[in-house]
Amino acid sequence: MSYERRHTAVGEALNKLLHSYGAPLGMFLVFVLAALYLFIGRGPGPSPEFPRKASDFMQTARAERRLAELAKTLEAAPDDMQALAEAGRLKYQLGSPRYIEAIANLERARALGLADVRSFYYLGSMYQAVGLYDFAAQEYRKFLNNYPQDAETRMLLAKLSYAAGDYAGAVKEYEFLLKAGKPDAVLLENLLLARWKNKQDYTEALAQLRALGPSGAFLGDYAEGRIRYEAKEHVGALQPLRRALEAAPEAGAFADMAGLYWMAADCAYRGKDSDAAYAWLSELVELDPAHAEGKALLAKIEKARAAAAKKKKK
Repeated sequence: MSYERRHTAVGEALNKLLHSYGAPLGMFLVFVLAALYLFIGRGPGPSPEFPRKASDFMQTARAERRLAELAKTLEAAPDDMQALAEAGRLKYQLGSPRYIEAIANLERARALGLADVRSFYYLGSMYQAVGLYDFAAQEYRKFLNNYPQDAETRMLLAKLSYAAGDYAGAVKEYEFLLKAGKPDAVLLENLLLARWKNKQDYTEALAQLRALGPSGAFLGDYAEGRIRYEAKEHVGALQPLRRALEAAPEAGAFADMAGLYWMAADCAYRGKDSDAAYAWLSELVELDPAHAEGKALLAKIEKARAAAAKKKKK
């Protein structure tokens, strides 16, 4: 329905009220309806503030005591949906060993009629943690239907969609976040990787990422190198991977340094630069001693070096 039609309908309704109830009561109702109309027209407000991380909740010992009290309440009244919901939230706080119980409590409370948007977030987080990704995505979407501007939940849904292979869904969520706020290096990196996986052009996102300064340039080089490496363009991948490794000390903490070392070393080895490969593999094995591929290739290079040294002595 267009704004003009809605405006006309509201006006007609107000005229009827004035004629039916007289001016004083009619005007009072007009003010009430106007306030209600404005409230509805604003749509969902800012995201609600509620505990999301374990550190946001009460102390563990206090939570355990409260759970003992709630257990007695639920023993006497198993369908007390408020007690079920509170128990579920506290078990969420206590971490993954209690997630199955927490999910059962919150789902039972919801089945009994509890309407609490916090439950969507908690259930999404726990379903994701136990590997039920479809259920997790459903809960995150329910939360976002109420609070579409909640950046944290939308990022969780985007990452979940990417991990589940729903690259189109991930692109949609990342682009929503990009339009809603200031460009962010991590967001742009995730967007360009999702667009690449979804077989879409990612060059604009890559250019935006590199324009964000040293950290953006580093992530851009890493992303371009990874894309080329996975496309088996080893020669083309080596240059951006080399730049990323050179910039890594200035870029701050980076979660996938082992992956970066491995890709660069593998590309260098395939390009007949065994010295560079050896140096990067040595760094990789020091960082991640359990990296099987890295250890195997390093051993292969060391064996070839030893053979070459032995031959040179002769």
